[in-house]
Amino acid sequence: MSNVIKMPKRFDYSASSEFNNLLADMLAKHGEGAKILLDCISMDYIDSAGIGLLVMAHKKAMSSHSSIAVINVKPSTKEILLLANLQKLIEIK
Repeated sequence: MSNVIKMPKRFDYSASSEFNNLLADMLAKHGEGAKILLDCISMDYIDSAGIGLLVMAHKKAMSSHSSIAVINVKPSTKEILLLANLQKLIEIK
């Protein structure tokens, strides 16, 4: 069973519905204590809505005693995540 969600090229409000559905399915499938990996290898763009989605994803994961980590983050995207202090909530690899 895979616990990886492939992130879209652009992670903004337009991605919210699909992302929320994937996250809910993943949390339901893996149950409590899951570690969900968000693979950002293709992600070129994230805006404030995308950051908000990550914060909400963290809250949903925490409510099921699970965690989220982002992996394969490009330097420009990582810089944005760090500026938003997301590393305090979500592991950034």
